[in-house]
Amino acid sequence: MKAVKINYSRGKELIAVKVIKANNFFSKLFGLIIRKKLNDKEGFLIENCSSIHTFWMRYSIDVIFLDKKNLVLAIYHNIKPFRVTPFIRNAYYALELKPGTIEKTSLEVGDLVQFEA
Repeated sequence: MKAVKINYSRGKELIAVKVIKANNFFSKLFGLIIRKKLNDKEGFLIENCSSIHTFWMRYSIDVIFLDKKNLVLAIYHNIKPFRVTPFIRNAYYALELKPGTIEKTSLEVGDLVQFEA
């Protein structure tokens, strides 16, 4: 897993400062299930992902789905535990965030997200 920063094209505020990137089987398998909670400006980025579930999680999350060019395809607010999102066509990334994070920004479907090392 690797940490990255995430910003978006229209916004001046970072969406997340510390994002863990899941790019192998085990980091995708366990994801946020083993974490107690996400803090402000933290996130979990899953590669090659077009739907997520919140089974066995103890808290809600916000989720942003992106394509391979980092274009926002779908946004979900406050997904409660034991839920599944719909399949998002052409999605490549799922960015899981603390609930309320997306509401604090003006992020919209169609925005371009930028990853910073």
